[in-house]
Amino acid sequence: MNNLTKQILITGVLLFTLVACTRTAVVNDTARIVAKAAAQIAAFELPPGYEPEFGLHALGYTVVAYNPGDDRSHLYLIQSEEAAGGAALEKALQELVPGSHDEKTRMTVLEQRPFTLRGQPVTLIISTGTNGAGDAIQQLTTLFQGQGGPVLLVLSEPVARWHQATIDTFLASIH
Repeated sequence: MNNLTKQILITGVLLFTLVACTRTAVVNDTARIVAKAAAQIAAFELPPGYEPEFGLHALGYTVVAYNPGDDRSHLYLIQSEEAAGGAALEKALQELVPGSHDEKTRMTVLEQRPFTLRGQPVTLIISTGTNGAGDAIQQLTTLFQGQGGPVLLVLSEPVARWHQATIDTFLASIH
């Protein structure tokens, strides 16, 4: 192996190591940011496979998002700092109820089930249909009182991945 080949190989290894370390730092920063934002909403254990996607706190809202890496499953928690923001979240929940406004998303409510979340009575809205990409999905939506204000929870998964027992375990973990 000549000197030029060695230098190219060493440079390539160094660049690869630098990129790998940078990616790890970004993933770790995302996890830290999401964990910090989620702690302002409620304590909970994620469904298996879900990883932090993003978290932010702005304009009186705290938002965290998770997914299992398939770009078709999503878990969102959106908290308003003010009780008045609860009305906006309630309106958002009504808009998420199937058939309310999105012509591309055709959803049907399967069940509106009473549930106790963080010691509070809530209604779980479970829907099925297709998302904008035409995938068959199920979706759970509910509104509850978080640590810092009202919280809208939205969980969407492909029908084939939906396991109600796993989702109930996740919901029971929220405290």
